[in-house]
Amino acid sequence: MTGKRKAPRRPRAGVRELRNRLDAAEETLRAIRAGEVDALVVARPTGEHVITLAGAELAYHLLFDQMNEGAVTVARDGVIAYCNRRFADIVRTPFARVRGVPLRRFVPPAERAAFEALRRQGSRENARGDLTFRAGDGSPVPVAVSFAPLRADRSADLIGVVGVIRDITERKQQADVRNRLIEQVMTAQDEERRRIARELHDETGQSLTALLVGLRTIEESRTMAKAAELAQLLRRTVARTLDEVGRLSRGLHPSVLDDVGLDAAVTRHVQEFADRHGVAADVRIEGFDGEPLPPLLQTTVYRVLQEALTNVAKHARARSVGVRLVRDGSTVELRVRDDGIGLHPAGPAEATAGEWRRLGLQGIRERAALLGGSVEVASQPGAGTTITVHLPVRGA
Repeated sequence: MTGKRKAPRRPRAGVRELRNRLDAAEETLRAIRAGEVDALVVARPTGEHVITLAGAELAYHLLFDQMNEGAVTVARDGVIAYCNRRFADIVRTPFARVRGVPLRRFVPPAERAAFEALRRQGSRENARGDLTFRAGDGSPVPVAVSFAPLRADRSADLIGVVGVIRDITERKQQADVRNRLIEQVMTAQDEERRRIARELHDETGQSLTALLVGLRTIEESRTMAKAAELAQLLRRTVARTLDEVGRLSRGLHPSVLDDVGLDAAVTRHVQEFADRHGVAADVRIEGFDGEPLPPLLQTTVYRVLQEALTNVAKHARARSVGVRLVRDGSTVELRVRDDGIGLHPAGPAEATAGEWRRLGLQGIRERAALLGGSVEVASQPGAGTTITVHLPVRGA
């Protein structure tokens, strides 16, 4: 009786299990058709294996192709198994001609030792370094390279390395410009020190020597009248020496900026320049009613004005000069215009570096570049010269 009762239960249990399996299979098929499955895990006698479905990697290809950096997968023999389009753009080679070639093909011979050392390190751990690649057209491309080991899933076996390559041409150019500007600033400082030392020796030193000789002469004077005459002469020498020392002091630091501010200092300097050289001057200043500019920016504007007016006095042979200083929310513009003989017969763009230095324009350009500014020079023979300098307020 017991055996007869248990027999019917087994078929019902088997049917239920089959239905559960069928439901699971139908759900799997639905997920595959809907694109919700990237891969299947298949149990085999040798263990579990992952089978990637055809087209499942499409989303990853799209992702890598949208990267701003180049991405490569390099096999153990150094051959590129995969790369995105950004890497092809970096090495300036058609995308179809990149895959399947050794990555070292894009490395010039002088860089290959460093490249191989970086790749060997990247097969053990994350490694980074700066290299120079060679593009398909032969031009050098500075790059930052990161390598990391690529291993099989759930395995310690190394199958290659993954690389991320970033084009750092712009960064290198900025670093080169910065280094060049620092070198030029140091050179300018040395030249300024030599100029001050020369003036101290030639002018102030000679004046002090004259004072010393005059005082000795007074000691040897036999009459009060002669001593008084020598004292008056020495008094004029002392006054002239004080003026020279004051001029040197103002050259080292324009204290007038601390006393009256940039706008008033510019107005005063232009008026003194006009009186000293006998030229007509027109000054327009706008936008300086608010917060004062940063000290470095004020000093730069004042120094550029001094250099531009010195150039007018030395070379322009001008009858009039106009200065316009305008400040808006983010920029300061200084424009110095004269009606002199002009700079270069072919225009300022074709002037040599020596002419730029002789005319003081090199110093103006370097000062502006240090603050992220720009310099424009417009000149025609017989029609004068206009120097326009734009300086960002935030850059200061």
